[in-house]
Amino acid sequence: MNPRITSIENLIASDPGGRNVFGLVVSDQLRLAAQSLRLARRVGIVSGFYIESAGAGETDGPPGAKILGSALSQLGIEVDYITDRINAPIFCALGIEPVVDVNDYLDRRQPTHLVSIERAGRGRDGRYRNMLGVDITHATAPLDELFLKASRRGLTTIGIGDGGNEIGMGKVFAETLAMIANGSDIACTVATDFCIAAGVSNWGAYGLVGAISVLEGRDLLPSAASCADDITVAVCDGGAVDGVTGRSEPTVDGLDLAASLRMLEEIRHLIAPSPLAGGRSILVGILGYGETGRAVAALLTAKGHRVCISDRQSVTLAGGLVVAGVETGGHSIEFLSACDLVVASPGVPADSAIRNELSRLGIPVMSGLELAYQLGTSDLIAVTGTIGKRSTVELIQHLFTQVGRRLSIGGNRGLPLAALLIRDDLTNPIALAVSSFQLESVVHFRPHIAILLNVDEAHLDRHHSVAEYIRIKSRIFMNHKPDDALILPFDDERLRSLARKHHGRTFFISTLQEVDRGAWLMKGRIRLNVNGTVETLGSSDDAPMTYPFSENLLAGVLAARLWGITSEDLAVAVRSVPAPEGVE
Repeated sequence: MNPRITSIENLIASDPGGRNVFGLVVSDQLRLAAQSLRLARRVGIVSGFYIESAGAGETDGPPGAKILGSALSQLGIEVDYITDRINAPIFCALGIEPVVDVNDYLDRRQPTHLVSIERAGRGRDGRYRNMLGVDITHATAPLDELFLKASRRGLTTIGIGDGGNEIGMGKVFAETLAMIANGSDIACTVATDFCIAAGVSNWGAYGLVGAISVLEGRDLLPSAASCADDITVAVCDGGAVDGVTGRSEPTVDGLDLAASLRMLEEIRHLIAPSPLAGGRSILVGILGYGETGRAVAALLTAKGHRVCISDRQSVTLAGGLVVAGVETGGHSIEFLSACDLVVASPGVPADSAIRNELSRLGIPVMSGLELAYQLGTSDLIAVTGTIGKRSTVELIQHLFTQVGRRLSIGGNRGLPLAALLIRDDLTNPIALAVSSFQLESVVHFRPHIAILLNVDEAHLDRHHSVAEYIRIKSRIFMNHKPDDALILPFDDERLRSLARKHHGRTFFISTLQEVDRGAWLMKGRIRLNVNGTVETLGSSDDAPMTYPFSENLLAGVLAARLWGITSEDLAVAVRSVPAPEGVE
Protein backbone atom coordinates (compact mmCIF):
# COMPACT_ATOMS: atom_id res chain seq x y z
CA MET A 1 0.00 0.00 0.00
CA ASN A 2 1.13 3.53 -0.78
CA PRO A 3 -0.60 6.23 1.33
CA ARG A 4 -0.52 8.83 -1.44
CA ILE A 5 -2.05 6.45 -3.99
CA THR A 6 -4.57 5.19 -1.45
CA SER A 7 -5.60 8.77 -0.79
CA ILE A 8 -5.96 9.43 -4.53
CA GLU A 9 -8.11 6.30 -4.88
CA ASN A 10 -10.43 7.53 -2.15
CA LEU A 11 -10.40 11.11 -3.45
CA ILE A 12 -11.48 10.30 -7.01
CA ALA A 13 -14.46 8.39 -5.60
CA SER A 14 -15.90 11.75 -4.49
CA ASP A 15 -19.54 11.46 -5.46
CA PRO A 16 -21.08 14.75 -6.60
CA GLY A 17 -23.83 12.93 -8.49
CA GLY A 18 -24.94 10.85 -5.50
CA ARG A 19 -24.50 7.57 -7.42
CA ASN A 20 -23.00 5.57 -4.53
CA VAL A 21 -19.73 5.45 -6.46
CA PHE A 22 -17.74 4.60 -3.34
CA GLY A 23 -19.72 1.38 -3.13
CA LEU A 24 -18.19 0.41 -6.49
CA VAL A 25 -14.59 0.91 -5.36
CA VAL A 26 -12.48 -2.24 -5.17
CA SER A 27 -9.58 -1.27 -2.92
CA ASP A 28 -6.02 -1.02 -4.22
CA GLN A 29 -7.03 -1.30 -7.87
CA LEU A 30 -5.55 2.11 -8.66
CA ARG A 31 -2.07 1.19 -7.44
CA LEU A 32 -2.12 -2.20 -9.13
CA ALA A 33 -3.32 -0.74 -12.43
CA ALA A 34 -0.63 1.94 -12.31
CA GLN A 35 2.09 -0.60 -11.60
CA SER A 36 0.94 -2.71 -14.52
CA LEU A 37 0.81 0.20 -16.99
CA ARG A 38 4.40 1.15 -16.21
CA LEU A 39 5.41 -2.19 -17.75
CA ALA A 40 3.29 -1.74 -20.89
CA ARG A 41 4.73 -1.62 -24.39
CA ARG A 42 1.60 -0.54 -26.25
CA VAL A 43 -1.74 0.56 -24.77
CA GLY A 44 -5.10 0.84 -26.51
CA ILE A 45 -7.33 3.43 -24.80
CA VAL A 46 -11.05 3.08 -25.52
CA SER A 47 -13.55 5.86 -24.81
CA GLY A 48 -16.67 7.65 -26.03
CA PHE A 49 -20.18 7.43 -24.55
CA TYR A 50 -23.30 8.22 -26.58
CA ILE A 51 -25.85 10.64 -25.07
CA GLU A 52 -29.27 9.71 -26.43
CA SER A 53 -30.98 13.03 -25.67
CA ALA A 54 -28.40 14.99 -27.69
CA GLY A 55 -27.43 12.44 -30.30
CA ALA A 56 -23.75 13.08 -29.53
CA GLY A 57 -20.83 11.91 -27.44
CA GLU A 58 -20.16 13.31 -23.99
CA THR A 59 -17.41 15.40 -22.39
CA ASP A 60 -16.58 12.67 -19.88
CA GLY A 61 -14.11 10.12 -21.24
CA PRO A 62 -12.17 11.44 -24.25
CA PRO A 63 -10.43 14.30 -22.35
CA GLY A 64 -9.38 11.80 -19.68
CA ALA A 65 -8.20 9.40 -22.38
CA LYS A 66 -5.96 12.11 -23.82
CA ILE A 67 -4.46 12.86 -20.40
CA LEU A 68 -3.70 9.19 -19.74
CA GLY A 69 -2.31 8.68 -23.23
CA SER A 70 -0.07 11.73 -22.95
CA ALA A 71 1.34 10.48 -19.64
CA LEU A 72 2.08 7.04 -21.09
CA SER A 73 3.73 8.61 -24.13
CA GLN A 74 6.05 10.53 -21.80
CA LEU A 75 7.17 7.15 -20.47
CA GLY A 76 7.97 5.94 -24.00
CA ILE A 77 4.87 3.72 -24.24
CA GLU A 78 3.04 3.51 -27.57
CA VAL A 79 -0.61 4.57 -27.38
CA ASP A 80 -3.65 4.02 -29.62
CA TYR A 81 -6.96 5.79 -29.07
CA ILE A 82 -10.02 3.73 -29.98
CA THR A 83 -13.62 4.85 -30.38
CA ASP A 84 -16.61 4.61 -32.74
CA ARG A 85 -17.64 6.91 -35.57
CA ILE A 86 -20.10 8.87 -33.44
CA ASN A 87 -17.39 9.89 -30.96
CA ALA A 88 -14.50 10.21 -33.44
CA PRO A 89 -15.04 13.98 -33.97
CA ILE A 90 -14.38 14.58 -30.27
CA PHE A 91 -11.00 12.85 -30.50
CA CYS A 92 -10.15 14.71 -33.68
CA ALA A 93 -10.93 18.01 -31.95
CA LEU A 94 -8.46 16.97 -29.23
CA GLY A 95 -5.78 16.52 -31.90
CA ILE A 96 -6.07 12.73 -31.96
CA GLU A 97 -6.71 10.49 -34.97
CA PRO A 98 -8.58 7.58 -33.36
CA VAL A 99 -8.80 3.97 -34.47
CA VAL A 100 -12.41 3.23 -35.49
CA ASP A 101 -11.89 -0.03 -37.37
CA VAL A 102 -11.10 -2.58 -34.66
CA ASN A 103 -11.72 -5.83 -36.52
CA ASP A 104 -8.04 -6.85 -36.49
CA TYR A 105 -6.74 -4.32 -33.99
CA LEU A 106 -5.28 -6.84 -31.53
CA ASP A 107 -3.39 -8.67 -34.28
CA ARG A 108 -2.35 -5.56 -36.16
CA ARG A 109 -1.15 -3.37 -33.25
CA GLN A 110 -0.44 -6.09 -30.67
CA PRO A 111 -1.10 -4.03 -27.52
CA THR A 112 -0.03 -5.34 -24.14
CA HIS A 113 -2.81 -3.42 -22.32
CA LEU A 114 -6.32 -2.15 -23.00
CA VAL A 115 -7.86 0.68 -20.95
CA SER A 116 -11.50 1.74 -21.11
CA ILE A 117 -12.54 5.16 -19.84
CA GLU A 118 -16.30 5.85 -19.69
CA ARG A 119 -17.34 3.39 -22.37
CA ALA A 120 -20.63 1.52 -22.17
CA GLY A 121 -20.35 -2.23 -21.67
CA ARG A 122 -22.99 -4.85 -22.33
CA GLY A 123 -25.42 -5.88 -19.63
CA ARG A 124 -26.63 -9.37 -18.85
CA ASP A 125 -28.97 -9.31 -21.85
CA GLY A 126 -26.21 -8.17 -24.20
CA ARG A 127 -27.67 -4.65 -24.56
CA TYR A 128 -25.98 -1.32 -23.77
CA ARG A 129 -27.76 1.17 -21.52
CA ASN A 130 -27.15 4.59 -20.02
CA MET A 131 -27.53 5.45 -16.33
CA LEU A 132 -31.29 5.95 -16.74
CA GLY A 133 -31.64 2.47 -18.16
CA VAL A 134 -32.29 3.74 -21.69
CA ASP A 135 -31.15 1.28 -24.36
CA ILE A 136 -28.39 2.88 -26.50
CA THR A 137 -27.34 -0.30 -28.32
CA HIS A 138 -28.24 1.23 -31.69
CA ALA A 139 -25.54 3.90 -31.24
CA THR A 140 -22.90 1.89 -29.33
CA ALA A 141 -20.37 -0.13 -31.29
CA PRO A 142 -19.44 -3.33 -29.38
CA LEU A 143 -15.95 -2.21 -28.43
CA ASP A 144 -16.19 -4.24 -25.24
CA GLU A 145 -15.64 -7.28 -27.46
CA LEU A 146 -12.00 -6.14 -27.65
CA PHE A 147 -11.71 -6.61 -23.88
CA LEU A 148 -13.24 -10.07 -23.97
CA LYS A 149 -10.81 -11.11 -26.71
CA ALA A 150 -7.88 -9.45 -24.91
CA SER A 151 -8.67 -11.35 -21.70
CA ARG A 152 -8.75 -14.64 -23.56
CA ARG A 153 -5.32 -13.83 -24.98
CA GLY A 154 -3.87 -12.99 -21.57
CA LEU A 155 -3.53 -9.24 -22.17
CA THR A 156 -3.97 -6.84 -19.25
CA THR A 157 -7.25 -4.90 -19.15
CA ILE A 158 -8.27 -1.88 -17.09
CA GLY A 159 -11.73 -0.30 -16.80
CA ILE A 160 -12.63 3.16 -15.48
CA GLY A 161 -16.25 4.08 -14.83
CA ASP A 162 -18.54 6.17 -12.65
CA GLY A 163 -21.87 4.38 -12.62
CA GLY A 164 -21.66 0.62 -13.07
CA ASN A 165 -22.66 0.43 -16.75
CA GLU A 166 -19.13 0.86 -18.11
CA ILE A 167 -16.59 -1.68 -19.37
CA GLY A 168 -14.79 -3.15 -16.37
CA MET A 169 -17.62 -2.96 -13.87
CA GLY A 170 -18.25 -6.66 -14.26
CA LYS A 171 -15.48 -7.01 -11.68
CA VAL A 172 -17.60 -5.25 -9.06
CA PHE A 173 -19.67 -7.35 -6.69
CA ALA A 174 -23.16 -7.98 -8.07
CA GLU A 175 -24.80 -7.02 -4.78
CA THR A 176 -23.02 -3.67 -4.86
CA LEU A 177 -24.28 -2.88 -8.35
CA ALA A 178 -27.78 -3.70 -7.16
CA MET A 179 -27.49 -0.77 -4.69
CA ILE A 180 -27.19 1.87 -7.44
CA ALA A 181 -30.05 3.33 -9.46
CA ASN A 182 -31.18 0.93 -12.20
CA GLY A 183 -28.21 -1.21 -11.20
CA SER A 184 -29.66 -4.60 -12.00
CA ASP A 185 -30.57 -3.46 -15.53
CA ILE A 186 -27.55 -1.35 -16.48
CA ALA A 187 -24.77 -3.32 -14.74
CA CYS A 188 -22.01 -4.17 -17.19
CA THR A 189 -21.01 -7.83 -17.17
CA VAL A 190 -17.63 -7.28 -18.85
CA ALA A 191 -14.89 -7.54 -16.24
CA THR A 192 -11.34 -6.20 -16.49
CA ASP A 193 -8.23 -7.21 -14.58
CA PHE A 194 -8.32 -3.88 -12.76
CA CYS A 195 -11.41 -1.74 -12.19
CA ILE A 196 -11.26 1.91 -11.09
CA ALA A 197 -14.43 3.63 -9.89
CA ALA A 198 -14.58 7.43 -9.78
CA GLY A 199 -17.20 10.10 -9.27
CA VAL A 200 -16.44 11.28 -12.82
CA SER A 201 -14.61 8.99 -15.23
CA ASN A 202 -12.22 11.77 -16.28
CA TRP A 203 -11.26 11.93 -12.60
CA GLY A 204 -10.44 8.24 -12.75
CA ALA A 205 -8.01 8.98 -15.58
CA TYR A 206 -6.51 11.86 -13.57
CA GLY A 207 -6.14 9.51 -10.61
CA LEU A 208 -4.48 6.80 -12.68
CA VAL A 209 -1.95 9.31 -14.03
CA GLY A 210 -1.46 10.58 -10.49
CA ALA A 211 -0.74 7.05 -9.25
CA ILE A 212 1.73 6.46 -12.08
CA SER A 213 3.34 9.81 -11.21
CA VAL A 214 3.78 8.76 -7.58
CA LEU A 215 5.47 5.52 -8.68
CA GLU A 216 7.63 7.34 -11.25
CA GLY A 217 8.60 10.15 -8.91
CA ARG A 218 7.57 12.90 -11.36
CA ASP A 219 4.40 14.81 -12.21
CA LEU A 220 2.85 13.48 -15.44
CA LEU A 221 -0.40 15.45 -15.13
CA PRO A 222 -1.18 18.30 -17.55
CA SER A 223 -1.60 21.89 -16.46
CA ALA A 224 -5.01 23.03 -15.30
CA ALA A 225 -5.20 25.38 -18.30
CA SER A 226 -4.51 22.53 -20.71
CA CYS A 227 -7.16 20.38 -19.05
CA ALA A 228 -9.72 23.18 -19.30
CA ASP A 229 -8.85 23.80 -22.96
CA ASP A 230 -9.38 20.12 -23.82
CA ILE A 231 -12.86 20.03 -22.31
CA THR A 232 -13.77 23.29 -24.03
CA VAL A 233 -12.49 22.24 -27.45
CA ALA A 234 -14.25 18.87 -27.14
CA VAL A 235 -17.50 20.85 -26.99
CA CYS A 236 -16.81 23.72 -29.35
CA ASP A 237 -15.00 21.78 -32.09
CA GLY A 238 -15.92 18.15 -31.39
CA GLY A 239 -19.65 18.47 -30.72
CA ALA A 240 -19.48 16.89 -27.25
CA VAL A 241 -22.22 17.53 -24.72
CA ASP A 242 -22.50 17.28 -20.96
CA GLY A 243 -23.56 13.72 -20.18
CA VAL A 244 -25.99 14.76 -17.44
CA THR A 245 -27.53 17.93 -18.83
CA GLY A 246 -27.24 17.03 -22.52
CA ARG A 247 -26.24 20.62 -23.21
CA SER A 248 -23.42 21.79 -25.46
CA GLU A 249 -21.29 23.43 -22.77
CA PRO A 250 -17.82 22.86 -21.28
CA THR A 251 -19.06 21.04 -18.20
CA VAL A 252 -18.72 17.38 -17.19
CA ASP A 253 -21.57 15.40 -15.61
CA GLY A 254 -23.29 18.63 -14.62
CA LEU A 255 -20.18 20.03 -12.92
CA ASP A 256 -18.46 23.22 -13.97
CA LEU A 257 -14.82 23.35 -15.04
CA ALA A 258 -13.73 24.47 -11.57
CA ALA A 259 -14.72 21.07 -10.13
CA SER A 260 -12.55 19.19 -12.63
CA LEU A 261 -9.61 21.54 -12.16
CA ARG A 262 -9.89 21.36 -8.38
CA MET A 263 -9.77 17.55 -8.56
CA LEU A 264 -6.75 17.70 -10.89
CA GLU A 265 -4.83 19.97 -8.51
CA GLU A 266 -5.77 17.99 -5.41
CA ILE A 267 -4.33 14.89 -7.07
CA ARG A 268 -1.23 16.85 -8.07
CA HIS A 269 -0.62 17.77 -4.44
CA LEU A 270 -0.61 14.08 -3.55
CA ILE A 271 2.02 13.27 -6.16
CA ALA A 272 4.78 15.13 -4.37
CA PRO A 273 6.02 13.91 -0.98
CA SER A 274 4.80 15.88 2.01
CA PRO A 275 6.72 19.15 2.56
CA LEU A 276 7.29 17.90 6.11
CA ALA A 277 9.27 14.91 4.85
CA GLY A 278 12.21 16.94 3.54
CA GLY A 279 13.97 17.39 6.87
CA ARG A 280 14.26 21.15 6.40
CA SER A 281 12.61 24.11 8.10
CA ILE A 282 9.57 25.30 6.13
CA LEU A 283 7.06 28.14 6.36
CA VAL A 284 3.58 26.92 7.29
CA GLY A 285 0.47 29.05 7.10
CA ILE A 286 -2.27 28.38 9.63
CA LEU A 287 -5.85 29.13 8.60
CA GLY A 288 -7.74 29.72 11.80
CA TYR A 289 -6.04 30.34 15.16
CA GLY A 290 -8.49 28.45 17.33
CA GLU A 291 -7.55 25.64 19.69
CA THR A 292 -6.24 23.41 16.91
CA GLY A 293 -4.44 26.30 15.22
CA ARG A 294 -2.68 27.26 18.45
CA ALA A 295 -1.61 23.67 19.10
CA VAL A 296 -0.36 23.22 15.52
CA ALA A 297 1.62 26.48 15.71
CA ALA A 298 3.25 25.38 18.96
CA LEU A 299 4.11 21.92 17.63
CA LEU A 300 5.54 23.30 14.39
CA THR A 301 7.78 25.82 16.11
CA ALA A 302 8.91 23.14 18.57
CA LYS A 303 9.97 21.08 15.54
CA GLY A 304 11.95 23.99 14.07
CA HIS A 305 9.46 25.25 11.48
CA ARG A 306 8.23 28.82 10.93
CA VAL A 307 4.56 29.75 11.02
CA CYS A 308 2.30 32.60 9.96
CA ILE A 309 -1.27 33.03 11.21
CA SER A 310 -4.36 33.97 9.20
CA ASP A 311 -7.68 34.41 11.00
CA ARG A 312 -10.98 36.20 10.49
CA GLN A 313 -10.93 37.34 14.12
CA SER A 314 -8.35 39.22 16.17
CA VAL A 315 -5.36 37.11 17.21
CA THR A 316 -3.65 36.95 20.59
CA LEU A 317 -0.53 34.83 20.28
CA ALA A 318 0.20 32.18 22.87
CA GLY A 319 2.96 33.16 25.26
CA GLY A 320 6.43 32.75 23.82
CA LEU A 321 5.27 31.96 20.30
CA VAL A 322 7.30 33.69 17.59
CA VAL A 323 5.65 33.89 14.18
CA ALA A 324 6.63 35.10 10.73
CA GLY A 325 3.45 37.15 10.36
CA VAL A 326 -0.20 37.59 11.31
CA GLU A 327 -3.23 38.71 9.29
CA THR A 328 -6.72 39.27 10.67
CA GLY A 329 -10.09 40.10 9.19
CA GLY A 330 -9.99 37.31 6.61
CA HIS A 331 -7.69 35.10 4.56
CA SER A 332 -5.73 36.54 1.64
CA ILE A 333 -3.67 34.67 -0.94
CA GLU A 334 -1.11 37.50 -0.86
CA PHE A 335 -0.36 36.75 2.79
CA LEU A 336 -0.13 32.98 2.26
CA SER A 337 1.57 32.86 -1.14
CA ALA A 338 5.07 32.34 0.28
CA CYS A 339 4.05 29.32 2.37
CA ASP A 340 5.38 25.83 1.67
CA LEU A 341 2.30 24.34 3.31
CA VAL A 342 -0.99 25.54 4.78
CA VAL A 343 -2.86 23.89 7.66
CA ALA A 344 -6.58 24.62 7.44
CA SER A 345 -9.10 24.62 10.24
CA PRO A 346 -11.84 22.00 9.77
CA GLY A 347 -14.22 24.93 9.30
CA VAL A 348 -12.55 25.99 6.03
CA PRO A 349 -14.11 23.72 3.35
CA ALA A 350 -12.19 22.36 0.38
CA ASP A 351 -14.20 24.44 -2.10
CA SER A 352 -13.73 27.75 -0.26
CA ALA A 353 -12.27 30.68 -2.19
CA ILE A 354 -8.98 30.69 -0.28
CA ARG A 355 -8.52 26.93 -0.75
CA ASN A 356 -9.12 27.37 -4.49
CA GLU A 357 -6.50 30.12 -4.61
CA LEU A 358 -3.99 27.98 -2.74
CA SER A 359 -4.67 25.13 -5.14
CA ARG A 360 -4.09 27.43 -8.11
CA LEU A 361 -0.66 28.33 -6.74
CA GLY A 362 0.19 24.71 -6.01
CA ILE A 363 0.42 25.18 -2.25
CA PRO A 364 -0.60 21.97 -0.44
CA VAL A 365 -3.22 22.10 2.30
CA MET A 366 -3.60 19.58 5.11
CA SER A 367 -5.57 19.24 8.31
CA GLY A 368 -4.15 19.73 11.77
CA LEU A 369 -4.76 16.04 12.43
CA GLU A 370 -2.66 14.97 9.43
CA LEU A 371 0.12 17.42 10.26
CA ALA A 372 0.35 16.22 13.86
CA TYR A 373 0.43 12.59 12.69
CA GLN A 374 3.23 13.30 10.23
CA LEU A 375 5.30 15.10 12.87
CA GLY A 376 5.29 12.03 15.09
CA THR A 377 2.76 10.31 17.25
CA SER A 378 2.19 7.61 19.81
CA ASP A 379 0.09 4.51 19.09
CA LEU A 380 -3.42 5.60 18.21
CA ILE A 381 -6.99 4.49 18.66
CA ALA A 382 -9.26 6.66 16.51
CA VAL A 383 -13.05 6.81 16.83
CA THR A 384 -15.42 8.42 14.35
CA GLY A 385 -19.16 8.47 13.83
CA THR A 386 -22.00 10.95 13.70
CA ILE A 387 -22.66 10.61 17.42
CA GLY A 388 -20.93 8.96 20.35
CA LYS A 389 -17.27 9.34 19.40
CA ARG A 390 -16.29 11.56 22.34
CA SER A 391 -18.16 9.46 24.93
CA THR A 392 -16.65 6.28 23.46
CA VAL A 393 -13.14 7.71 23.75
CA GLU A 394 -13.83 8.58 27.39
CA LEU A 395 -15.22 5.08 27.96
CA ILE A 396 -12.04 3.50 26.56
CA GLN A 397 -9.94 5.69 28.83
CA HIS A 398 -12.01 4.58 31.81
CA LEU A 399 -11.43 0.92 30.96
CA PHE A 400 -7.69 1.48 30.67
CA THR A 401 -7.60 3.37 33.96
CA GLN A 402 -9.50 0.65 35.81
CA VAL A 403 -6.86 -1.95 34.88
CA GLY A 404 -3.94 0.33 35.72
CA ARG A 405 -3.02 1.49 32.24
CA ARG A 406 -2.62 5.04 31.02
CA LEU A 407 -4.38 6.38 27.93
CA SER A 408 -4.44 10.00 26.81
CA ILE A 409 -7.54 11.20 24.99
CA GLY A 410 -8.33 14.08 22.69
CA GLY A 411 -9.81 14.91 19.34
CA ASN A 412 -12.28 17.27 17.76
CA ARG A 413 -14.03 17.94 21.08
CA GLY A 414 -10.98 17.71 23.30
CA LEU A 415 -7.29 18.42 23.12
CA PRO A 416 -6.06 18.28 19.51
CA LEU A 417 -3.47 15.63 18.68
CA ALA A 418 -0.90 18.41 18.19
CA ALA A 419 -1.47 19.59 21.78
CA LEU A 420 -1.03 16.07 23.14
CA LEU A 421 2.22 15.60 21.24
CA ILE A 422 3.77 18.72 22.75
CA ARG A 423 3.74 17.10 26.17
CA ASP A 424 7.24 15.96 27.14
CA ASP A 425 5.92 13.12 29.32
CA LEU A 426 3.67 11.57 26.70
CA THR A 427 4.65 7.91 26.42
CA ASN A 428 1.23 6.24 26.61
CA PRO A 429 -1.14 5.54 23.72
CA ILE A 430 -3.74 8.06 22.57
CA ALA A 431 -7.43 7.69 21.77
CA LEU A 432 -8.90 10.36 19.50
CA ALA A 433 -12.42 11.38 18.55
CA VAL A 434 -12.13 12.24 14.85
CA SER A 435 -14.66 14.17 12.76
CA SER A 436 -15.39 13.88 9.05
CA PHE A 437 -14.08 17.43 8.58
CA GLN A 438 -10.71 16.32 9.95
CA LEU A 439 -10.66 13.20 7.78
CA GLU A 440 -11.33 15.02 4.52
CA SER A 441 -7.66 15.75 3.85
CA VAL A 442 -5.71 13.05 5.69
CA VAL A 443 -3.09 11.22 3.63
CA HIS A 444 -0.76 9.24 5.90
CA PHE A 445 -2.99 9.10 9.00
CA ARG A 446 -3.10 5.52 10.24
CA PRO A 447 -4.47 4.63 13.70
CA HIS A 448 -3.66 1.13 14.88
CA ILE A 449 -7.32 0.65 15.84
CA ALA A 450 -10.06 2.51 13.96
CA ILE A 451 -13.69 2.54 15.10
CA LEU A 452 -16.61 3.69 12.93
CA LEU A 453 -19.62 3.80 15.23
CA ASN A 454 -22.49 5.03 13.06
CA VAL A 455 -23.49 7.38 10.27
CA ASP A 456 -26.60 9.53 10.22
CA GLU A 457 -27.81 12.32 7.94
CA ALA A 458 -25.48 15.00 9.27
CA HIS A 459 -23.22 17.61 7.65
CA LEU A 460 -25.00 17.09 4.32
CA ASP A 461 -24.60 20.81 3.61
CA ARG A 462 -20.90 20.00 3.26
CA HIS A 463 -20.84 16.34 2.19
CA HIS A 464 -24.06 16.44 0.08
CA SER A 465 -25.06 12.78 0.54
CA VAL A 466 -24.82 10.00 3.09
CA ALA A 467 -22.81 7.92 0.61
CA GLU A 468 -20.24 10.72 0.33
CA TYR A 469 -20.24 11.11 4.12
CA ILE A 470 -19.41 7.39 4.44
CA ARG A 471 -16.60 7.70 1.89
CA ILE A 472 -14.99 10.45 3.95
CA LYS A 473 -15.45 8.52 7.19
CA SER A 474 -13.73 5.52 5.57
CA ARG A 475 -10.51 7.51 5.32
CA ILE A 476 -9.97 6.63 8.98
CA PHE A 477 -8.86 3.13 7.91
CA MET A 478 -7.70 3.61 4.31
CA ASN A 479 -4.00 3.17 5.19
CA HIS A 480 -4.43 0.11 7.38
CA LYS A 481 -1.97 -2.75 7.09
CA PRO A 482 -2.58 -6.40 8.00
CA ASP A 483 -1.80 -5.91 11.71
CA ASP A 484 -4.20 -2.96 12.12
CA ALA A 485 -7.79 -3.37 13.27
CA LEU A 486 -11.12 -1.88 12.21
CA ILE A 487 -14.30 -2.07 14.28
CA LEU A 488 -17.61 -1.73 12.39
CA PRO A 489 -21.30 -2.02 13.38
CA PHE A 490 -22.59 -5.29 11.92
CA ASP A 491 -26.21 -4.20 12.22
CA ASP A 492 -25.80 -1.36 9.68
CA GLU A 493 -25.39 -2.93 6.24
CA ARG A 494 -23.99 0.31 4.77
CA LEU A 495 -21.09 0.24 7.21
CA ARG A 496 -20.77 -3.55 7.43
CA SER A 497 -19.97 -3.61 3.70
CA LEU A 498 -16.90 -1.41 4.29
CA ALA A 499 -15.13 -4.56 5.49
CA ARG A 500 -14.57 -5.40 1.81
CA LYS A 501 -12.41 -2.30 1.47
CA HIS A 502 -10.26 -2.98 4.54
CA HIS A 503 -6.76 -4.42 4.33
CA GLY A 504 -6.33 -5.16 8.02
CA ARG A 505 -8.26 -7.20 10.57
CA THR A 506 -11.98 -6.39 10.68
CA PHE A 507 -14.12 -6.89 13.79
CA PHE A 508 -17.82 -6.26 14.24
CA ILE A 509 -20.07 -5.16 17.07
CA SER A 510 -23.74 -6.12 17.31
CA THR A 511 -26.53 -5.74 19.82
CA LEU A 512 -28.75 -8.14 17.84
CA GLN A 513 -26.72 -11.21 16.96
CA GLU A 514 -23.50 -13.13 17.33
CA VAL A 515 -20.66 -12.16 14.97
CA ASP A 516 -17.73 -14.21 13.70
CA ARG A 517 -15.11 -11.80 15.04
CA GLY A 518 -15.87 -8.98 17.43
CA ALA A 519 -18.21 -8.27 20.33
CA TRP A 520 -21.93 -8.77 20.83
CA LEU A 521 -24.59 -8.83 23.51
CA MET A 522 -26.38 -12.01 24.50
CA LYS A 523 -28.97 -11.84 27.27
CA GLY A 524 -27.33 -8.78 28.73
CA ARG A 525 -23.84 -10.30 28.69
CA ILE A 526 -20.91 -9.12 26.59
CA ARG A 527 -19.25 -11.80 24.51
CA LEU A 528 -16.02 -11.41 22.59
CA ASN A 529 -14.23 -13.32 19.88
CA VAL A 530 -10.93 -11.77 18.82
CA ASN A 531 -8.81 -14.84 18.07
CA GLY A 532 -11.24 -17.68 17.39
CA THR A 533 -12.28 -18.29 21.00
CA VAL A 534 -15.52 -16.95 22.46
CA GLU A 535 -15.03 -15.16 25.81
CA THR A 536 -17.81 -14.05 28.12
CA LEU A 537 -17.24 -11.10 30.44
CA GLY A 538 -18.09 -12.00 34.00
CA SER A 539 -19.82 -15.05 35.46
CA SER A 540 -23.37 -16.31 35.16
CA ASP A 541 -24.05 -14.90 38.65
CA ASP A 542 -23.49 -11.33 37.46
CA ALA A 543 -26.53 -9.19 36.77
CA PRO A 544 -27.22 -8.45 33.07
CA MET A 545 -25.40 -5.44 31.67
CA THR A 546 -27.40 -2.24 31.20
CA TYR A 547 -25.95 0.68 29.29
CA PRO A 548 -27.85 3.33 27.32
CA PHE A 549 -25.57 3.15 24.26
CA SER A 550 -24.64 -0.51 23.94
CA GLU A 551 -22.83 -0.16 20.60
CA ASN A 552 -20.42 2.35 22.11
CA LEU A 553 -19.78 0.05 25.08
CA LEU A 554 -19.13 -2.93 22.80
CA ALA A 555 -16.76 -0.88 20.64
CA GLY A 556 -14.85 0.37 23.66
CA VAL A 557 -14.55 -3.06 25.26
CA LEU A 558 -13.45 -4.61 21.97
CA ALA A 559 -10.80 -1.92 21.42
CA ALA A 560 -9.44 -2.49 24.92
CA ARG A 561 -9.36 -6.25 24.37
CA LEU A 562 -7.52 -5.79 21.07
CA TRP A 563 -5.01 -3.60 22.90
CA GLY A 564 -4.17 -6.54 25.11
CA ILE A 565 -6.35 -6.07 28.18
CA THR A 566 -7.58 -9.49 29.33
CA SER A 567 -11.25 -10.42 29.40
CA GLU A 568 -10.96 -11.07 33.14
CA ASP A 569 -9.77 -7.52 33.78
CA LEU A 570 -12.37 -6.12 31.42
CA ALA A 571 -15.16 -7.96 33.23
CA VAL A 572 -14.29 -6.00 36.37
CA ALA A 573 -13.67 -2.71 34.57
CA VAL A 574 -16.96 -2.79 32.68
CA ARG A 575 -18.96 -2.97 35.89
CA SER A 576 -17.64 0.46 36.88
CA VAL A 577 -18.37 2.22 33.59
CA PRO A 578 -20.49 5.30 34.32
CA ALA A 579 -23.46 6.07 32.13
CA PRO A 580 -22.54 8.86 29.70
CA GLU A 581 -24.00 12.30 30.24
CA GLY A 582 -24.26 12.86 26.47
CA VAL A 583 -23.36 11.23 23.21
CA GLU A 584 -21.00 13.72 21.59
